[in-house]
Amino acid sequence: MAFPYLIQGKNIVVIIDNQPYTVTSTHIGYEKLKQAIRDNDWDTVKQVVDPAKEILAYGAGHVAIQGSKVFYKEREMAGVLTSRLIEMYQDGFPVEPLILFMENLMQNPSKRAVEELYGFLEKGNLPLTPDGHFLAYKKVRQDFLDIHSGTMSNAPGNVVEMERNAVDDDQNRTCSTGLHFCSKEYLNHFGGHDSRTVILKINPADVVSIPADYNATKGRTCRYEVIGELGVHPDEAFIAPVQTEAVSDTATADLIRVAVEAAVKAALAAQADNK
Repeated sequence: MAFPYLIQGKNIVVIIDNQPYTVTSTHIGYEKLKQAIRDNDWDTVKQVVDPAKEILAYGAGHVAIQGSKVFYKEREMAGVLTSRLIEMYQDGFPVEPLILFMENLMQNPSKRAVEELYGFLEKGNLPLTPDGHFLAYKKVRQDFLDIHSGTMSNAPGNVVEMERNAVDDDQNRTCSTGLHFCSKEYLNHFGGHDSRTVILKINPADVVSIPADYNATKGRTCRYEVIGELGVHPDEAFIAPVQTEAVSDTATADLIRVAVEAAVKAALAAQADNK
């Protein structure tokens, strides 16, 4: 059945069972609602304005979505992570890594870490893993020992950890105790030219603080796993190798350049012949 509705500027008011619902242009389902009204799709209209709570069948089943709201164990959540989760879910993208990340993050005893971590990851373009952990960078010495003390091996395959209560949780103490990780933007500020860059896998439950200096591009944790070494400059990671190998297995940058120059020269010659 059709529902009475009124469009007032950028607000849409729909009456369902004598109950008015107002959807503003900032609502994630606003465009979907407008299209549903145009299509006389009243089932979708009701789903947008008065959605049922849907438990997402990932992880431990503690996460639910109801319209533009996300709940964890019946507690309404807010922030960048929940906004991204709703967007991806309603657009039909896989959300299991985000759900598992949230499950892991909610095991973190630090309220500040829970609130700040996902924004740090998005800002630093740091990816999530399928099991809900995340990847980050760290500068180490040539022998893989940590730069500060030279006592902890960060060779690929190693797990490095310390007592959580020994990690400084004050974000305003910018250089302090803890196991450090960072985004790409911080790499040039630490370690020198003779250092290595390793890739860390970190459980969000183990993150303690995001220091406020260097535009919040580094963090402190009590545990991480070293899963590999970054073999190229961070700006070239996943770019130059793909461009080279896309041509052939034996192509080099010089061969590609010569081929492009020859193609341009031939095109210019053909253009001149046609004049």
